[in-house]
Amino acid sequence: MAPDNRDFQFPRKTFETIRTTGSIVFWAAVAWGVLMLPFLVVLASPFLNSAQSIPLTTPFLQTSQSSSQESLPYYKPTHMPQTLSQEIESPFSQTHQTDSNRSPNQKPASTQAKISILVDISRHRLFVKEGDHILHEAIASTGRGNILADPRNPEKTWTFETPKGTFAIESKLEKPVWIRPDWAFIEQGDPVPDKMADRLKPGVLGRYALGFGNGYFIHGALYSNLLGQDVTHGCIQLHPKDLQFVFETVPLGTPIIII
Repeated sequence: MAPDNRDFQFPRKTFETIRTTGSIVFWAAVAWGVLMLPFLVVLASPFLNSAQSIPLTTPFLQTSQSSSQESLPYYKPTHMPQTLSQEIESPFSQTHQTDSNRSPNQKPASTQAKISILVDISRHRLFVKEGDHILHEAIASTGRGNILADPRNPEKTWTFETPKGTFAIESKLEKPVWIRPDWAFIEQGDPVPDKMADRLKPGVLGRYALGFGNGYFIHGALYSNLLGQDVTHGCIQLHPKDLQFVFETVPLGTPIIII
């Protein structure tokens, strides 16, 4: 008796049903995994962050590294910026720290303002300046402007006025001795001496003198009550305290402008 085809239909249909169901389950699982992946990432993020904070080096390597650093005294750098901004700004911070060690009145050589002297004859004032900044102001006596003729030579005269223009400090003297010129004797009606020793007169110029050329000096006033007047033979006279400040502040070569 030949087998009926219906006898084989049940196993075949059962196999197709299982295969179809398996495919549906598989794709359903894939779709579920895709949907659940963001939630799994969110749930796992705390564990991921904590894992990043764990050092990758082993205790043995850390011990070996520290031992090598201790054996090299200059291994540890003095400047270890932690961010890029600190690395960029660190040279400026170090420069600022170096500048802070200077005296408050001292400036870097590249920005040091030039010292100068300004003398205003009409106001009888002397100013010590640093750039445009006035460091010191002093009352000054200047030339009286009279003319003295030489009786030995009527064509020769001396005009006792303070010269105007731009000059420079050429000399700085402590305890200067005045070498009296011919006019100092002629003005007093005394004979002009031949010996240099007879011309020397200490103590009349003050403690300091600063020469600015052609026999003209900034020096002390013999009589402080005459300061601020036209009483000199062309030199500039100052009070002893003002003269000391000028002498200690002004270097050789300092420009002096007289107006």
